[in-house]
Amino acid sequence: MIKAEHFSHELALIADEELAQMIALYLEERVPTYFWTDGASSSGKYHPQFSQGKGGLVRHTKAVVLFAEELLRMSSYSFMRDDHKDFVIAACILHDTIKYGFNENIDKAEYKNHAKNAAYAFRMFCLEHDYQPSEYLLGAIRSHMGQWSTDKDDKPFTPIDRCVHMADYMASRSFIDIPQVKEQYNEAENIVVPF
Repeated sequence: MIKAEHFSHELALIADEELAQMIALYLEERVPTYFWTDGASSSGKYHPQFSQGKGGLVRHTKAVVLFAEELLRMSSYSFMRDDHKDFVIAACILHDTIKYGFNENIDKAEYKNHAKNAAYAFRMFCLEHDYQPSEYLLGAIRSHMGQWSTDKDDKPFTPIDRCVHMADYMASRSFIDIPQVKEQYNEAENIVVPF
């Protein structure tokens, strides 16, 4: 699994090995190419510099997981069951995998649906592989946009949802810089994603 290796650290945070393997397989087989190569923001306004340009969406995703790790150490979230912590990390990895549509052709009009699309794509992939994903996990993916969700049913409700939304929100602040994320998924000229 070559593509999933970019998330080896993040996948290792998930105690449920079957869930981690399903995510790795999903990253390999279903996630569109643009996830691996494009920036986190099409306009460049809403994400920090390190998540712009080639590979920026992956760097943003890695940053979201870093923030989730920190949030899970706080007393507000540390009470969570271990499987719920797994859902937080998993949702952070999966939240933007279908940011601009389901296929290789970028459709920026699909951005407004990307949270629902990512949850749907992961659900369908899991069902194709006889794996039943948790509704908590799918709900956290769907609600990661928080107050910016266009569907009132997709607002963060559970502690899992709120943790994922907060991690994504913090990772998208334009003033942050996370050097280790740049090192883990190098600058554009070093990105190698075989297809």
